[in-house]
Amino acid sequence: MTKTSIQLLRGADTIGGTCVRIMYGDDSILLDYGKPLMASGGLEISSEAVNAPTLDNGILLDLLGAGKPPLAMLISHAHPDHYGLIDFAIKDMPVYMNLLSKELIKVGNIFYTDAMRVAHIDEVKTFEVCQSFTIGPFSIVAYPMDHSAFGACSLLISVGGKRIFYTGDFRGHGRRNGGLTPEMIGSLNDCDVMLMEGTTLGEGHPDVYASEKAVENAVVDICKLDNAPIMVAGSGSNVDRILSLYDAAKRTGREMVIDLYQLYLLEQLAKYDPNIPPLADDHLRVYYPRTQAQTIVKFVGKAWLYKHKKRQIRLDDIDTVNGRYIFRLSNFYSKRISGLYMKSEIQPKLVYSMWKGYMDQQDSFADIADMVGSDWEYVHTSGHAYLSHLKELAAAIAPKNLIPMHTLYGDSFPEHFDNVRIVSNDGVFAL
Repeated sequence: MTKTSIQLLRGADTIGGTCVRIMYGDDSILLDYGKPLMASGGLEISSEAVNAPTLDNGILLDLLGAGKPPLAMLISHAHPDHYGLIDFAIKDMPVYMNLLSKELIKVGNIFYTDAMRVAHIDEVKTFEVCQSFTIGPFSIVAYPMDHSAFGACSLLISVGGKRIFYTGDFRGHGRRNGGLTPEMIGSLNDCDVMLMEGTTLGEGHPDVYASEKAVENAVVDICKLDNAPIMVAGSGSNVDRILSLYDAAKRTGREMVIDLYQLYLLEQLAKYDPNIPPLADDHLRVYYPRTQAQTIVKFVGKAWLYKHKKRQIRLDDIDTVNGRYIFRLSNFYSKRISGLYMKSEIQPKLVYSMWKGYMDQQDSFADIADMVGSDWEYVHTSGHAYLSHLKELAAAIAPKNLIPMHTLYGDSFPEHFDNVRIVSNDGVFAL
């Protein structure tokens, strides 16, 4: 009888760099192929090695093994630690992802550095959520998941009478109400294996703010304290967070200032969701960083800049007497604009709205705080599920076997979940 098995090529004891092989006899498919954020056990990894990946330096993985090439690669979402190595996948092997993920990567191809671009993105095939498709003997259904990457999906793979559910990265506290509906969860019952992420286990992701709505409300409260401008340090690609700030600005009568990258990203996604700004006559303003403007002219065309010119705000346009803005810009421009306010004897409020680890990696955060004379206020909720939501999903699906991955704390899973099976990197779990 043909056997079904699962191999964790990477991700058993790390966050990021995920890659999983699902095997059925001689056939196989791969789930994700991302650039690692860290070495095994959370140890620091060389950025030079990550940007020049090879098998010898351990960044690339042996996707062939001893068998025939995998039939395809499926990408769960558009974060580089899940898709960043697809240019190095086996030649002629098809790669599949959600259309929204493909759009996000195409935007990144315009604005990111060469090392982060995906040369073969136009060749990537797309799948639709909640619609079954087949690759060889494998039947696959992608389900939408709430995550900080727009368009994130989980994947249900059925083969050889076995059902394997790969959560990808997810959370239950974003702007999309958890992603999975009760009907979808019902269709996931009787899973033989659930491969579940556990990013937030441990102390690196404090749950001070329980949801995106809580983040929005906290920013509203800060805005109401006084008329000072708000400088927000956050990911320009985290669309949920941009929307939380956008709504906070609207609720408090402020204008939100973003850069050209964020505006272009929002505009591309608005083609699929009419509620995403920019909207007619809204409170969104745009600062034109020179390098981003040059990039737009090169890849999109000068006409696009003129189309949005009514939203443009220059340094000279900023009312440094009245702090009616929420800024979500790079640290370089946040520092520059904060300096203008300090000359007018107005102290900006500093809001830090992403994973705390980034603050230790960049001196620019301390530079801004020293200049302003104020600490950064932490207002953030994770892009990943907290333990309570991990437990809820595991209880709702009740898999026969639960394999932890995308975590530094896989060994602690048996304390919280039933039917846990620990699989090491390169380890194989047979069904």
